[in-house]
Amino acid sequence: MNLIKSISEYIDCFWPYRKTKWGITLGSCTIIFIIWKYLTPFLPNNEQRIFYISCSYLMPLSCFLVWWLYHSGRMIFGAKKFTVVFCLKAKDLKSSIHIQNTISILNRELDTLRLLEKFKIVFAGEDVITNLEKAYTYRRNKNVDLVIWGEILSGTKEEKEVCDFKGLFFTYKIPSNVVKANLTDIFKTDINIAIIDRDWNIYEINSLPDTEKISAHLSEMIMFILGLIYCQNAEYAEDSIAILESLFKRLDTQTRGDEIKIDHENKFLLTTSSMLRKGRVLAILLNVYKNLGLHLISLKDYCKAKFYLDKFRSYEKKDIPVLASLALCAFYLSKEDIKAAKEYTEEISTIDKHNEIFILNRAFFGIFEKNYASALYFYKEIIKKERSVKYWYYNKGNCFFR
Repeated sequence: MNLIKSISEYIDCFWPYRKTKWGITLGSCTIIFIIWKYLTPFLPNNEQRIFYISCSYLMPLSCFLVWWLYHSGRMIFGAKKFTVVFCLKAKDLKSSIHIQNTISILNRELDTLRLLEKFKIVFAGEDVITNLEKAYTYRRNKNVDLVIWGEILSGTKEEKEVCDFKGLFFTYKIPSNVVKANLTDIFKTDINIAIIDRDWNIYEINSLPDTEKISAHLSEMIMFILGLIYCQNAEYAEDSIAILESLFKRLDTQTRGDEIKIDHENKFLLTTSSMLRKGRVLAILLNVYKNLGLHLISLKDYCKAKFYLDKFRSYEKKDIPVLASLALCAFYLSKEDIKAAKEYTEEISTIDKHNEIFILNRAFFGIFEKNYASALYFYKEIIKKERSVKYWYYNKGNCFFR
């Protein structure tokens, strides 16, 4: 019993440092001691003894080294998924416990939202990233998408025991097509909207609810950044929509009863940070709905295109490219009954009766219904106004969030 207790105490003492350089040092020394104490005496005492001794030390130490490199976040496999790396340093045991509880609740929340399969979470050793330069270098070398790092402090604040997560930093990858499109500043602003104005304190008297609060902050930020990065490419746009829709529902629940106040005299809006986040998530969602719908039309997937364009229309009615695209979808989905296509076209005229898409659609319907006089009239209108038709489809690979 005393031996088991001693081993248990040793593991408890060692465990928080297992991912640091102290961890590999202590682990290696433990393996060497065990082999020397319990295995070496039983090796054959002949010419091959040195070979057996070398193998008995090298094989387990090599396996332990590979495991430690992976376990400590220094080596990352399968980084094709969106990868989030946590590198959190605790000053004391209380901070360490709060970190573990926060991550545990975070995993539970993400699993409830069925997001864990969408990305990979890595927990790096606390000595892997200690400053901003190392964070940048680590993110670039490992090609990960998001690194959450920093030091968690415990102490007394206003006569209350507090664990402060305010020392967290966020280092993230900006997608290449965002850089090419000169949208880096917008992307960074969106990330800042996800981060600003949050309470990062855990108070001892209210420990569990505060821990859940920190986990909610982290999950919201991860969802925001994950959705924002995924919507940069048509291949992942539908995943982005699922993530951003989940986030929008959560923010919508949080902001019920909140109002946006308008100061007409000073000409500014007064709102809460949650309302700001909710508004930006909705704006991104609408852009992704629209651009994905237009992209699907270019692939002639009219049924799915209509599905996403209808989602856009549930928030925004007066958008000419969307109405024109829905008219096109309606026509190809039911050529025998073009009533819906005509209705979408007429809606365009309520926004701009001189719009070139409206005029050309009317001309097309004239030809389709063999009303050539009507077709000729509308084609003459296009020539008279010297209008050209804009190509509004979004090309694959462009930024879907703008």
